[in-house]
Amino acid sequence: MNIPNMLTLSRIVLTIPIVAFLYFEPERWALLSFAIFIIAALTDYFDGKLARKLNQITTFGKFLDQISDKIMVTSLFLVFMFIGRVNFWLVFLILFRDTFVSGIRMLAASEGIVIAANYYGKAKTVTQIILLVFLYLQLILSWNISTIIISLQCVVALITLLSGIVYVFGYLRSGERGK
Repeated sequence: MNIPNMLTLSRIVLTIPIVAFLYFEPERWALLSFAIFIIAALTDYFDGKLARKLNQITTFGKFLDQISDKIMVTSLFLVFMFIGRVNFWLVFLILFRDTFVSGIRMLAASEGIVIAANYYGKAKTVTQIILLVFLYLQLILSWNISTIIISLQCVVALITLLSGIVYVFGYLRSGERGK
């Protein structure tokens, strides 16, 4: 296993203490959870950068990178929902979209079609991370930023929905070209 893949795998492993510290006594351990989250987020940056620099881009690495992001982000949204900081409808939308897009990508792959990651999927991830940072800041600093949180949830929902639609149309268009 190469270094970029080990960094990606570490993100999955780091999700466990991130979630545990946030779930058990969030007021006491949120700062530690946030610090580990930042470290994990940095591995996302460095795994791709190193893979390109060392020419170690692998199919396994691409797969693992997507899965590790989804595990970490979805786990955090579930915990923030459980502790009453994020709405159920947003978590449902994220889970629905990710499951649906994964299914479309698997279907496309079974037909020999590759649906590459796109701008909208990357925008979805970035807006989700921004919302998570604000959720942490609200919890750690006791900020009264409910309006910002609600607004960010709406932005995340819109971009999440839009990115899912783009993947569906990407699959439909790729199927038409193959006919």
